[in-house]
Amino acid sequence: MSTAEPTPTPATEPTPTTPPTPQPEWRHLHPLSPLLKGGIAFVAVLAYIVSQQADSFFGAQRDDPTNGHLGWAAVGVLVVLLGIIAGAWVSWRFSRFRVGDALIELRTGVLFRQHRQVRFDRIQAVDLGRPLLARLTGLSEVVVQSAGGKDSHLKLSFLTDAQAQQVREQLMALAGRSDEVAANPAAATSHHASAAGGSEWGGAQLTDEDYADLPAPPPVGQPILAIPNLRILQSILYSGPGLVIALAIPALVVSIALGVPEMVAWLGPMTVAVGSSHLKRLTQECNFELLHQGDRLRIRHGLTDLRTTTVPLHRIQAVEVSQSLPWRLTGWWRIQVNVAGAGAGGDDVTQTVLMPVGNREEALRVLTLVHPGIPRGAALAALEGDGPAEGFVTTSTRARSLDPLSWRRQGYAVLPEGLLTRRGGWYRAAQFVPHARIQSLKVEQGPVQRRRGVATVRLMSTVGPVSPVVAHLDEPEAVRLLAEQVVRSSQARQRA
Repeated sequence: MSTAEPTPTPATEPTPTTPPTPQPEWRHLHPLSPLLKGGIAFVAVLAYIVSQQADSFFGAQRDDPTNGHLGWAAVGVLVVLLGIIAGAWVSWRFSRFRVGDALIELRTGVLFRQHRQVRFDRIQAVDLGRPLLARLTGLSEVVVQSAGGKDSHLKLSFLTDAQAQQVREQLMALAGRSDEVAANPAAATSHHASAAGGSEWGGAQLTDEDYADLPAPPPVGQPILAIPNLRILQSILYSGPGLVIALAIPALVVSIALGVPEMVAWLGPMTVAVGSSHLKRLTQECNFELLHQGDRLRIRHGLTDLRTTTVPLHRIQAVEVSQSLPWRLTGWWRIQVNVAGAGAGGDDVTQTVLMPVGNREEALRVLTLVHPGIPRGAALAALEGDGPAEGFVTTSTRARSLDPLSWRRQGYAVLPEGLLTRRGGWYRAAQFVPHARIQSLKVEQGPVQRRRGVATVRLMSTVGPVSPVVAHLDEPEAVRLLAEQVVRSSQARQRA
């Protein structure tokens, strides 16, 4: 009888395991960060102490709030200072950040802890800020702007200047790998070339001659604008509120000298209110520089708070070039844009101004850089022209009674890349919105407009200072613009 021998079982080879990817280490902010964040309170306390000592300096009798217990008061002040230093150390100890493989993280707080994250594919820009106290200590803050708006921004306050530059460049490089691929320089060039070949949109054939006057894009890293501070100051004084301040201050001085309390009570608050807003604008727009960074624009500005802001070109949703009545004498223009993710107020204002003040050629240079497909003739007609030149569709004589000063300027022109609108007689404004960036359109018609047979077309863009509108078009023309623009925008989004 034969017995079957058991078949040997092959030995199981150990499966090689992939070692886990080491996570980057958490890094601390600068130790002076908590003290700089509370710098305003420190300056306020210091100003109070100086004001109290000023009385004795001029020989006045100052009050003693301690009732003779100056020693105990000094001890109390010392304890408070030690407590502030201890609290600042604890706050610094529990504030950490790290740059991972797919996101940046920030942890803060002791009792109420926060853990914020921003993915690289949601980063819109990485800016540098240098407030006055930070500049005195050689520190900077890094502001990571995400697509969720201002409330979702992540701030690293504060790092040394070298560390802030290093973190910014690292984040920009990592965000560029997963950023949108819209409107890169090659795509813009090819689109420009296709547009130059001819287009029949709007019933007008655009040929190579229409684009012959377009300036070449500046080299990457080349400064585009450097606005002198004197021009910034003059532009504020030449505005309507600036002229009011120039007249109100002498009147306020005369009212104080003559002892007229009624005039002081009326002019004082008005001058402070108007002057404070323009002083803020002056401090924000001084030292303004605009640099070309390929598919992005870098803006440097600020007097007491130096800021370096990055605006990706493909996130610009609409652009407006405007000129107030006083600026007509100097030939100055202002350029503002709507940027996806940026709001219409607060710190986001510094992202929406591409040129605070400049002449016509500087405005055309910036406009060409933002949207290279705008012919020079159409741009000049939008800024200073009127009537149907350069393919503009304007309002008819029906709108003369509704807009007697600028009814010949009101209108629009259809270009291959977007819609160009203009308005205003005294206050001139021209807007350009790419077809793919128009969110929706709306036709409005009030009772007076119905009686005149006209209507207003509004182009809905993202939140921002630019609100494109074509007012008082003939009713059939407004309906035609609405129907045709819906098709153009849909086709442009499909190509994008």
